[in-house]
Amino acid sequence: MKPFSFRFNPNSIVIKLIGAFLLVMLPLCALSISITYYSSNQMQAEVERANESKLHFYYSHLEFELQRITGLVTEYSQDETLATFSTRIPIMSRYEVDSSLNSIYTKLKQIKETSPYISDVVYYVPEINKRVSTTEGIRDVTNEEWQSLLGTMGNLKGALSKYKDELYLLRSNPYNLDSNLPPNFLLGVKLSSAELELRLKEFSVSGGSDITLAFGNNNEYVISSNSNQTPILFPVEKSLNSEETVSVQRHRLDNSFYYSLYDHNNNFRLTAMISNSVLMKPIQIYSQLLWLLSVVSVVIIILFSLWTYRMIHRPMSILIRGFKKAEQGQTGIYITHSRRDEFGYLYSRFNEMLKHLHTLIDENYVQRIRTGEAELKHLQSQITPHFLYNSLFSIKQMAEVENVELIKEFSDYLGQYFRYMTRDFAQEVTLQQEVEHALVYLAIQRIRFGARIRAEVDEMEPDCRDIRIPRVLLQPIIENVFEHGLKQKSSNGLLKMSYEKMKNTLTIRIEDNGDTLSEDKLQLLQRQFSEQNINQGEITGLLNVNQRLRIKFGSPYGLQAERSSLGGLCVKVNIPLEGEYNDATNDDS
Repeated sequence: MKPFSFRFNPNSIVIKLIGAFLLVMLPLCALSISITYYSSNQMQAEVERANESKLHFYYSHLEFELQRITGLVTEYSQDETLATFSTRIPIMSRYEVDSSLNSIYTKLKQIKETSPYISDVVYYVPEINKRVSTTEGIRDVTNEEWQSLLGTMGNLKGALSKYKDELYLLRSNPYNLDSNLPPNFLLGVKLSSAELELRLKEFSVSGGSDITLAFGNNNEYVISSNSNQTPILFPVEKSLNSEETVSVQRHRLDNSFYYSLYDHNNNFRLTAMISNSVLMKPIQIYSQLLWLLSVVSVVIIILFSLWTYRMIHRPMSILIRGFKKAEQGQTGIYITHSRRDEFGYLYSRFNEMLKHLHTLIDENYVQRIRTGEAELKHLQSQITPHFLYNSLFSIKQMAEVENVELIKEFSDYLGQYFRYMTRDFAQEVTLQQEVEHALVYLAIQRIRFGARIRAEVDEMEPDCRDIRIPRVLLQPIIENVFEHGLKQKSSNGLLKMSYEKMKNTLTIRIEDNGDTLSEDKLQLLQRQFSEQNINQGEITGLLNVNQRLRIKFGSPYGLQAERSSLGGLCVKVNIPLEGEYNDATNDDS
């Protein structure tokens, strides 16, 4: 092989391919680098919005629960049993008082079951110093207990109150400015700090952040998802819009980012803290991978371009030149090489291809001939004497009536029939031999059917007797006449066979006067005869004959079907009068 030398050819497809590849990849690499910063900023904004959305979702959930609990407390504080119990005590018996307390206990249980955030519901009756609780039941209390609880009402500047490090939602009736004056009753809902903390931890785990819930202007009551870390609480900033119920604040410190939502109506704040390492980690990884991808892409482009030109372009050119010479008919060319890669294999196969080209053509031609012969033999082997059992039954009937002469005649016909059918070495016979075999079969059928059937067979012209045709062609057609045309005839059945010569074609007409052929059956048979290949279903005797004639003589020949002038079916057998199929020697063995 000649040593490699670089020659720049602008018309080379490899050069154009490398150029197009560079024109596409280099701008993409430059564009990927330019969008790195933009993508980083967008990703950071999306992460921030995602965390803020989670905070909004938890806020909506908490606000909904607080509003629902507040509505329940307001609704039950106006309940007739709870509202009038204190005023009805003087006129109630001890049993009625106990029954009412039990009824109140049941209503309080109903309130508690409405929300997982409710840990206890209490109902104070100062008139009789009684306290009803869903967790502690009914017990006596002192004035100091309900007075201290009533004194905390509204101490968080919202709907909630703080009492002994617990959150309460309180309602009294009537509302008194002086906490020392006993109300008719005091209804309180104690919120579950454990449930609030659990929900905070669930949301913090999904967002990778720490969440803090604080109540009161000065964050008097604080719940955090991270109990090991002291939360940072920012002062409440007054909203410029007096009608705004929720304000959002963002604070960025050295190593953390804070999102804060403040509810002005309920006076509580939700704050989510996410560290910069968590916030920026996906962005940093994305940026590093993008830069690495850009550098690697440039290196791969350069190396691929050089490798393509050196390893593909030159050996491909040699192979293309060889194919061009082969297209021009130069089958004696030979590519000399010492390569051991794929191109070496292609060169060797190219040489072998030209060497065996004519041999392969010849073998392919012979194979097609053998395939045709195999198909012909297969079709011929499908022909079987379907009437064998009927013939044996006929012999039995004749034996029962001791008709010896008819048995001898019938047996002689059967012997001639089977001798002809089992002569496998003779693939082709003369038309005279085939007609004689058909007449033997016809004689057998006439003995079976008796006087019900008669046959009219024209004399064949002498110049047609030596035409060579495949064996057993006419007998299946005559068999079809008896099975489908004349079998149901009780009398006057007629089978007629005649000959027509037209140009280079001999047509043998076999028709009957049967009355069972419908137009649908006739059209189906005509359509099947016209098809080139029959691959579906069982091949019947007529289709078998048609296929064999087409294989032997070609598509212009074969069978045709039409309505006979006698009223039944007319099958026309078309075979050539002259040609390479007529000059074979007679086979009488």
